[in-house]
Amino acid sequence: MDERLRPIERIRRKKDFLELYKKGHRIKGRYFNLIFRPTSFQYSRLGVVVSKKIGKAVVRNRIKRWFRELFRRNKGLLPRPYDLVFIAREEITSLGWPEIKEEFEATLGRLSGKNSG
Repeated sequence: MDERLRPIERIRRKKDFLELYKKGHRIKGRYFNLIFRPTSFQYSRLGVVVSKKIGKAVVRNRIKRWFRELFRRNKGLLPRPYDLVFIAREEITSLGWPEIKEEFEATLGRLSGKNSG
């Protein structure tokens, strides 16, 4: 399994984010929300949104790095290629790496259980 996070596996364009917000399915969690949609690409893509309400730049960047790392390590668990956008909630600042990892994996499990398509 390829555990790299290649540049093509990141969602960066505003158009892509807006399309996901409009047409994607949602999973609401305690610490973050996930918007996802099956994609026609051969690979999954990730976008992370952390607003300024969460904290200063250091905190926001750490949260984004954690999400990218979790996606990089667990993208093989996805049943098919998806576009994913994780939106952090304020409660996430009270968590450490193990708790975020556990919540992330549980959310991917819920995604695998959903029959969306």
